[in-house]
Amino acid sequence: MNMKIQITTVALLLLCMGSASGADITSLCADRSAIERVYHERRTGTKPPFEQAMPAALLENIVRTQLRKERALASAYGVEITPALLAAEVRRIDTTTRAPEMLAEIKAALASDDDRFAVAFAKPFLVERELRQRFENDDALHAPQRRLAEAARDRLLAVKEPGFEARLATLKEGAGDLRAEVTWTLTPRPLDDDTASAPAIAPQPTEARARSTAYTNQATAQVAQVLSSPATGRAEANPVFYFEDLPGELQNVLRAQLRQPGDVSAVIESPEAFQIFLARECTASALSAAILTISKRGYDEWLAQQSFP
Repeated sequence: MNMKIQITTVALLLLCMGSASGADITSLCADRSAIERVYHERRTGTKPPFEQAMPAALLENIVRTQLRKERALASAYGVEITPALLAAEVRRIDTTTRAPEMLAEIKAALASDDDRFAVAFAKPFLVERELRQRFENDDALHAPQRRLAEAARDRLLAVKEPGFEARLATLKEGAGDLRAEVTWTLTPRPLDDDTASAPAIAPQPTEARARSTAYTNQATAQVAQVLSSPATGRAEANPVFYFEDLPGELQNVLRAQLRQPGDVSAVIESPEAFQIFLARECTASALSAAILTISKRGYDEWLAQQSFP
């Protein structure tokens, strides 16, 4: 190991340990300012001066929030950002960036200092990803919301009158946000249809789970909230949503569980919510359902409530 690598390793170790001092805050704010200035200069169109767009108080708030997330990661989940993790994140950024020129500008703005780049630029990404992933998958933390969703599903299944309308009335009486119904077209998308990027449900980057006492399997699916219009941003009076645009495992769950009007899906867990699908119409060409969404505890709210010794 050469001297530069030894020094870098020691420096990263020191920077990964403990809370930041006043001097650290000052230097981190300066580095954050340098990074944000690169972003600002690359923005096109009319824009305010950098000092107006990114005042010192805002920069300090960003830095302190990043430090708070790091402390929450250690306090709530016992995860420390080690030099090895940080070095791996730098490698990930270097090898996967889609904006190499901007990345080079950011490094130059930090005086081409590897340690400053690792701590000021790479570390916030690493902390945010690790903390959010654990928060979203914290079963104990989100247990109250899951119980609400499971209770809502139990109430639906207890309705003896068959069909959609009776169960819809029960669905409206409970907790949660009853989304407007969505209809998926089951036929394949026409070859000349260019709206493939506009699924009726926007996939999330993390795994979701479907559980039900009536189902022995634990299905996984990437789900999120139903969108009111296509993601393309085009205004359409009657947008067409294709079932094939849903994540494959969610398709499997809905096909298996929504076979006739009034059928109720398992509780579907996404990173931000628990959802229940109630079938209105099930034909060879279309599937329509109402969706009850019970939001999980908010990430920002939870973070603000964390206390540290």
